[in-house]
Amino acid sequence: MAVNGVSVLDGSFATKHSLVKLDGEWEFYYQNFYKAEHFDKYLSPKKDYLLLPGFWNNKIINGTKLESTGFATYRLVVKLPDSFRNRPLGLYVPHAFTAYHMYINGNLELQNGTPGRNERETKEFWLPSAVFFTTANPEIEIIIHVSNFKSLQGGFRQSIELGTAEDVLNTKQMRLSIDLLLVGGLLVISLLHMCIYLIRPEDKGLLYFSIYAFLGAVYKVTSGEYFLVMLFPGINWGWLIKIFLFSVYLTFPVFISFVKNMFPEETPGWIALTMQWLFLALVAFVIFSESYWLEYSLIPGEFLIMLCCLFVLYIFTYAAIRKKESAVGFLFGFLVVVISIINDILFEKNIIKTEIYSPIGSFVMFFSQSFFLSKKFTNVLFTVEKQNIELEQSAIIKEKLFFTNIQSKRMELELLKKTIQPHFLMNSLSAIRYWVMENPEKSTDILDALAGELRIIQNVASKKQISIIDEFKLCKYHVAVMKMRMEKSYRLKLRGFSGDEIVPPLLFHTLLENAFTHDDSEKAKLSFCIWKKNNVKSDKNTEHYCFIVHNHSKSSQTNITKNGSGTGMEYIRLRLEESYPGNWKLEHGKTKTGYRVLIAIKTEDSGKKI
Repeated sequence: MAVNGVSVLDGSFATKHSLVKLDGEWEFYYQNFYKAEHFDKYLSPKKDYLLLPGFWNNKIINGTKLESTGFATYRLVVKLPDSFRNRPLGLYVPHAFTAYHMYINGNLELQNGTPGRNERETKEFWLPSAVFFTTANPEIEIIIHVSNFKSLQGGFRQSIELGTAEDVLNTKQMRLSIDLLLVGGLLVISLLHMCIYLIRPEDKGLLYFSIYAFLGAVYKVTSGEYFLVMLFPGINWGWLIKIFLFSVYLTFPVFISFVKNMFPEETPGWIALTMQWLFLALVAFVIFSESYWLEYSLIPGEFLIMLCCLFVLYIFTYAAIRKKESAVGFLFGFLVVVISIINDILFEKNIIKTEIYSPIGSFVMFFSQSFFLSKKFTNVLFTVEKQNIELEQSAIIKEKLFFTNIQSKRMELELLKKTIQPHFLMNSLSAIRYWVMENPEKSTDILDALAGELRIIQNVASKKQISIIDEFKLCKYHVAVMKMRMEKSYRLKLRGFSGDEIVPPLLFHTLLENAFTHDDSEKAKLSFCIWKKNNVKSDKNTEHYCFIVHNHSKSSQTNITKNGSGTGMEYIRLRLEESYPGNWKLEHGKTKTGYRVLIAIKTEDSGKKI
């Protein structure tokens, strides 16, 4: 510690590669700017002493209490060990309230703004600096001219530090690197949560946390090493203070919104809203007031900050007691912030001699809260992945069941084929037997027609789909056989088809055979039409097929099984399900003159239901 303006050093501090704080009693000359020549032993002015770091306001000299505004000279003589002569040395000098010039051994070595004897002559500037020099003298005389006409505090808040040039440079770079690390980390956290919010806009907590982290970065660039001043050396001092206080006061209403979003049941709404409005009032005061009045918001602001900290601690503690997810982690991170805030307030009041630690405390909280938010979303991701696996397994099981069902249907279909084909064959052979005995020549014709029909059936029965042309040929052979069997005339027409269509085999052939079985009689005069309807605009992706039976006999009566529960209709349903699983619909019923079957098939590019 310096005593009566003199600090005596030994050589041990250099071996430790650390800086020595030049704290203690500095010579102090209020309302005077003195240079080295004024301190001749014959001309030495009357001196007072002031502890540094410290402020001169409220100091009593000659019975007079000093104000914060004014100007003064600080002087300290540092006695060096012999090993430090002609060796590169350096001083790390924090910012002063609010401008200073530093003289080392009579030479102006460092300028931070322009100190003046009045407000007009003074140009404020805040930037921690380092100065390097070499001396052959056994002593270093440090003289600092300081002036303040804007701040509520006058003088130095932090220690001036002495060391070798290498140690001072390393310290300066390390502190700047830490600041940049904190700023970069906070900006990354802010950007990350903003991106997640843009993807999930329903989660407002992400937005609040992103803004909160961004304000933390703004706070850091306007304090510590004052990186903002390094980027913009000409920035106005008043605007620098505005940005700093704006980031401090706006942080808390945003943080309260984040906490309320995380723990809505534990947050008393009216208290949170009241605090937010009080902080917003301080923000408005900072924006619209003159720079001289800005620091008058510090006392109510610090009081409100402490109330807010207690309020948030209550919320986190209550949430932890109720065992809410991540509440303990949030509580731990916020406790670190509260401790750092208390330290900074006491340091600002010059009650304790530490450093500013709130940026580090804030980073710890940001990191912890980012970790627990990430944990929350990771748990959601794990849940989604687990559900995806379960859905995939469910889909595999469903697919297996589907193919098992299809296989079962195919087996059932094959049984129906073996039922339908022999039934038709037995009827046809009975008719051939009759005509062989009655009319051998006619039996040859019916035998040829039957052979043609059976040949086509043999070729297409095992196929999944055939062309409508082959299906129509099969139907014509069957009509020819029935003409000769029944000795009646039947008409069969095909309408609306282009010839490129494909259908399940024996589809219309089975309907035709059903019509002969259920609708034909001795007096009936039947005609058949296979018709493809044109698609309507509202149902472009569905193909409609009609099979129409028309009885031209006025005295005829049809006997139709309404629910179509016969073997033929069951065969048709199975054929449609095999070719168009789940994408078909079949309707059938009586008409005034006969019977109608309507089949609707949804094509592959359709998104509509039939």
